[in-house]
Amino acid sequence: MPHRPLLLCLFCGAGLLLYGASGKGDFSPEEGEQKALWRQALGGYITGVPTIQAGSVVAVLDGGQLKAYTLEGKFLWEYYTRSKLAPYVNRSREGTCYVSTADGTLVAVNRAGRELWRIKTGPLSSPVLSGWDGRIFVPAGKRLFCYTASGFQLWSRELEYGPALGPLMDKRGGMTAVLENGDLLEISPFGEIKTKALGEIPAAIVPAEGGTLVCFKNGGLRFIGRGGAEKRLPNLRGKGVSAAGGVSRGNRAVLILNNGKVVQISLPEGRTVWTGESHMTEVSGEVSVVYDGEGIYVLSPSGASGFTEKGKRLWVLRINGSDSIPVLSGGILFSGGRDWILYAYQVENRPAAENRSLYGPAPEGSYGLGNPPARSVIEYTFLFDEAEIRLGAIAEKIRTGSIGEDEGAHTAYLMEIAGSSLNPRTPVVRPPVHVKQRSEAAGLLGFIGSRETIPFLTAVFSGDPDPAVKAAAAEAIGRIGVDPAGTALEAFAQSAAAGDEQVLIAAAAATGALCRFSGPPLSDSGIRFLLSLGRDFMPTRVRTQVKRELDSLR
Repeated sequence: MPHRPLLLCLFCGAGLLLYGASGKGDFSPEEGEQKALWRQALGGYITGVPTIQAGSVVAVLDGGQLKAYTLEGKFLWEYYTRSKLAPYVNRSREGTCYVSTADGTLVAVNRAGRELWRIKTGPLSSPVLSGWDGRIFVPAGKRLFCYTASGFQLWSRELEYGPALGPLMDKRGGMTAVLENGDLLEISPFGEIKTKALGEIPAAIVPAEGGTLVCFKNGGLRFIGRGGAEKRLPNLRGKGVSAAGGVSRGNRAVLILNNGKVVQISLPEGRTVWTGESHMTEVSGEVSVVYDGEGIYVLSPSGASGFTEKGKRLWVLRINGSDSIPVLSGGILFSGGRDWILYAYQVENRPAAENRSLYGPAPEGSYGLGNPPARSVIEYTFLFDEAEIRLGAIAEKIRTGSIGEDEGAHTAYLMEIAGSSLNPRTPVVRPPVHVKQRSEAAGLLGFIGSRETIPFLTAVFSGDPDPAVKAAAAEAIGRIGVDPAGTALEAFAQSAAAGDEQVLIAAAAATGALCRFSGPPLSDSGIRFLLSLGRDFMPTRVRTQVKRELDSLR
């Protein structure tokens, strides 16, 4: 998912005016039009809202291209689908871009501009959303899909009506949405759906801790808690005033009213903390809000406004003729427009971040899939007697893309089987878990594809005494495709000393998969490891596998 996104919008070349109050903005009304830090020719105009991920910005262009630039304006890469693209782009923590063609083919492109996979989902109704462990949620008309980062389907749901608002990520790593019949949906990361009838389509919904803040078109506010418990809050002030959008942080929510005002609300009692004036006098299109540790930022096609958390306005930015929501990050504004130029403007003065990661920030939370199984599962005496049957049933759910609400229980079971030789935790006497079953369980974890299981699979690779199980754990890591901490690559490098051919072949294949998926900087370390495996004294089959992987990375 995260750090504050980069402000990137369509700029029509008519002039950008920045007005500073006091505080972080150093600009004054007399300065007028600001000089760009840099500009870059795009070769087309940006559609939709672009995205940033730790060091680079990516935008969808009208000709069907996906283009990436560094924050300093250097061109990185271009991906061309040979088809029109939907005006949405989502980028994962590892830098993978998820875009969709206009006819509904979802495409994953790695951070180096290489296509990873494509799946036919149907035309998107809103942007793809990223879960906490690398999974993605795909809204396509009346259907919702959940895929792993490597493109394996975990579940899908058919809705009775299409979404009228959202889906939006909630505070539990799932989603919330309002359907065209006025039902509010609470959707878990595993596909469980709870419904609350609102009676009408509200003006806006704001996911918050413990539930969802719902703003109706007459200014009424309700807080819908988990499970549907409802609490009415004081109405917004002003005749006919309702919210056009908002965001929450902790126990505070910030709403943008349709008259352009900004309101911060204390959620426990619904009390208005402060009201401010944004750059708008009327909201005529889409609007969004960023609320993070640096401040509160109101974003719309006509410009942006910056506030402190206590409501002091820092600056106002106006953009003439834009029809896309801007995005802001690190005090720099990136604006791309119909003149086919990408501009960068300094809107706030901040010290450069030290040791800026090439990956995005850590997820907001965890789904608990990497935790040890529950004690009641571990102490089940006959657990391993039925492993063959259970593993087959889990494999069938994975094959049909329907693991869904059973994902947590199945993941815990697979971890107990795959890791049974590592560290017995109870004195209960059980029949031994065979190598075949341990290997199969480790392999199935790769198809479930949660980033949270990478440390566990790395432990199996390092600690299981059998080469077949080690190889299966390596293959699973490669299938998941992500290793942002580099723990798996480090374990692979240590395995080179052991010299087992089966293990080294699997480690080489997994390293190639990780490099193809994540690109640099992971691929830099991965290529060095592959080169070390390709030396003349290594077994012939290992060197053959290394050559295959290196050739695939050219």
